[in-house]
Amino acid sequence: MGIVGNIFLFSLIIFDIYKFKDVYKEIKARQIERKKIKKRLQTKKMILNQNLQELKTVDLESPLYAQFTPAEMTYFLKVTQKLKEENEVLFIFVSDLLKHVKIENMRNFIKSAPFINIQQCPLKEAKRTNGKIRAGSYFPQKKKIEIYLDSDNSTLYHELLHVASSDFSYNASGFNIYLKNGGSLGKGLNEGYTELLNQRFFNKNSNSYIRLIKLAELIELFYENKEDIVTDYFNADLLGLIGELLKTMSLEEAIDIIVDIDSFLDNKMSTLDYLKLKQKILKLYEKNQNIKTQKQLVKSFLNKKTK
Repeated sequence: MGIVGNIFLFSLIIFDIYKFKDVYKEIKARQIERKKIKKRLQTKKMILNQNLQELKTVDLESPLYAQFTPAEMTYFLKVTQKLKEENEVLFIFVSDLLKHVKIENMRNFIKSAPFINIQQCPLKEAKRTNGKIRAGSYFPQKKKIEIYLDSDNSTLYHELLHVASSDFSYNASGFNIYLKNGGSLGKGLNEGYTELLNQRFFNKNSNSYIRLIKLAELIELFYENKEDIVTDYFNADLLGLIGELLKTMSLEEAIDIIVDIDSFLDNKMSTLDYLKLKQKILKLYEKNQNIKTQKQLVKSFLNKKTK
């Protein structure tokens, strides 16, 4: 090999070394960031476990909702008629959603629907999270939805599901409840379950929240009846969901997995962290199934003795 060839080969080696150093620095930076996140998560879990101990003695099975009163039904019909006349997009959404949920689950939506302002915004104004464009946003206090990127109403319907599941009487949206210290609990689960329903109800396809959708599906398994988790979601009843989890796990375990799911909202956690969390939830579910089997055996045994 000639001098020129040797120089070229040497240059490639040097280039690869510098490239490897950059990759290594990036990996180390991510590892450090994940360690910081995990430390914050542990602190959050500790505080929540201290502050939510009373949930062990509270009746979490009684729902926060009831059937529509005649007055509520009259108002619902009035609102939907107004939407039909003045806001075709929202009327179509309501009509489609009612094919999948009970009318009582529309209580939060009809409180906000007449005031919702939907704005189509330039893509250049869209916010980014870890390099990814946020296709839309819902601002509960302003009753405003901003859409930046949406070819088939997938983003719009996702945001409208947030509208339909937000209860402003105690600052909650779906399975996300805002805490007094400015933080929140259940935001990751809420985004995952919102997109799960968006795909399930409206056949919308999206590449958003893929891991959170899978984790939300695992949480859904703890409900014997899927309609119950849908009802908890639309009535912004995170405590109802926690109550369901407490049937087969401790409060500490329930808080642990909900906080861990939140950590995947910004895509900073690794694939290994995701697989570990899935395994943790599956183990709790298997424990849940064993408990159900034991209960069924005990019930069967008692029935035989009374005959």
